[in-house]
Amino acid sequence: MTDLVTDYFNPKCINLSYTIGIIKPDTCMKEQNIQDIVNKIEDEGFIIKNMIQRQLIKEEVLNLYYKHLKQEYIDQIVEYMLSGECCVILMCHETENPIEKWKNMIGHKNPETAKQTDDKCLRAIYGQDLIKNELWGSDSPDDANKERDIFKFTIPQKIPEFHFDKMKISIETLFKFIYPPNQEHPSVNERLDLFALYGPAVNYHSVDQCLCNPCARIGKELLEQVRQEKIVKEKIKLGLSIRNDANLKKFAGSMSTKKAGINKDEKVKVAPIRLLQEEHIQQIYAQFCEKCKFHVDNYAHLTGGRDGQVVLTDQEIKGMGYDLNKEELLDLLTIEKGNAAKNMIQKIPIKEPDNLIYNKELIKILFQELDTDYYERYDFYDIQQMILEDRRIRMTSWISQLVSKPVDRFKNPKLIDPTLTQKQKRNIKNVNFTLERTLPLSMTIKKQEIKNVSTDLPPSIIDKKKLQDNELSIALEQKLHRHTTHTLTIDQLNQQATSRQTVTLIRDNYNEGRHGNWNNYSTFKGMQKGTYVKSKNYPVNHEFQ
Repeated sequence: MTDLVTDYFNPKCINLSYTIGIIKPDTCMKEQNIQDIVNKIEDEGFIIKNMIQRQLIKEEVLNLYYKHLKQEYIDQIVEYMLSGECCVILMCHETENPIEKWKNMIGHKNPETAKQTDDKCLRAIYGQDLIKNELWGSDSPDDANKERDIFKFTIPQKIPEFHFDKMKISIETLFKFIYPPNQEHPSVNERLDLFALYGPAVNYHSVDQCLCNPCARIGKELLEQVRQEKIVKEKIKLGLSIRNDANLKKFAGSMSTKKAGINKDEKVKVAPIRLLQEEHIQQIYAQFCEKCKFHVDNYAHLTGGRDGQVVLTDQEIKGMGYDLNKEELLDLLTIEKGNAAKNMIQKIPIKEPDNLIYNKELIKILFQELDTDYYERYDFYDIQQMILEDRRIRMTSWISQLVSKPVDRFKNPKLIDPTLTQKQKRNIKNVNFTLERTLPLSMTIKKQEIKNVSTDLPPSIIDKKKLQDNELSIALEQKLHRHTTHTLTIDQLNQQATSRQTVTLIRDNYNEGRHGNWNNYSTFKGMQKGTYVKSKNYPVNHEFQ
């Protein structure tokens, strides 16, 4: 663990237990004495966090000896402590109780007794009598805390060790999942909701789906080592003998299991591991190609399948989001419209209205009241509670627009119970947590006006003259996304029904809009009327048969 050296208290760090030691005036007069004592302190494993050498004032001495104020010798103690400089030390110990450890080092308060019990203790070496025993030590954690306040020392802390934990989510990891680089306009709200319902999304990557063949082989070798380590741990746990499985495999084809000396009861099966976790990626990251490095740096995945060893594709996520919204809309419409809901759900688009869509700023605002650890990671359950409660508000606003009913007419089910207190409602850890606002953030927070826009934008990968091998597919996807549009709708009129079909066209200039020139054209065969498509090589409204 790393020590934290700051002049302020950080609630996200770990407080260290500590003690206060004081070297009194007669011993403090010689610099060599101070140096010798400090060396012994460090040799015993103490870590000195703060140390001052100065003349104490009377109030400080009286506060130190508050337990002895009614004793006859208090005046002698005060007089002696004010007779010269003292050295005050705040120290910690990583493995032992610092208060008890320091007490044992300085010895009994009476130097004569200290010499009889342990002639190597500090009071036996430097002490003269009960008043001039030369060393001070805190009696308890409460006393150490009071003494620390007397000298205005900060509480010693250390930075907690970083551990990979999939239940600790940073906002960067969340954005990797919501805004994957291969999608220019992802379904933000759907991905946000799926993250809460089927998450957490993690920086795990499949050796079968995410990596190229050479990098996948490197990953598979590491995962096989991890699997073998799990087998050994399971055998130790079950009290089975550990053998060299690699050597046993050589005899598998030539002799029976019994002759090879393999006991069937000692076989431990561990399912194959297909996902590289964050700690695994850290070990082999330098061996990855640039394309795979880009992938593991910029993507986060939902996992599924057997033992969660498969990452969900974008198509699967899109389908899950569609089904989720459709099912909940149907339930809400059934409450409002009864049996007519099934007919309505077939006609309405299952896509959240634009005024309900969130962006990065709104997502950050949504989580701004949640606590994080030292590494700015949220607890997944806190994020989950917040997203699901916000989804309730968004779905209520969506259904209110569909049925033309004011949002205020929809009741919050968590506010029905009158016995719930405000503390219960606002506590994210409580099952009754709720947001009292009725509108989603996208409708309550005003967009900031753009005053100054920087024109120094980084060049797009599409506009680069030379592309590397790993950039070709990315540039192609972005170019198709930029230049492909669904604009032309063709009606085929029949006597019984009307069907609509959409043509996808590629245009030269993104800014030409609907009436620009097109590179290609489409036609539908079997139609009584021709299709009218604007093309670069043909006049407007040219008819193709």
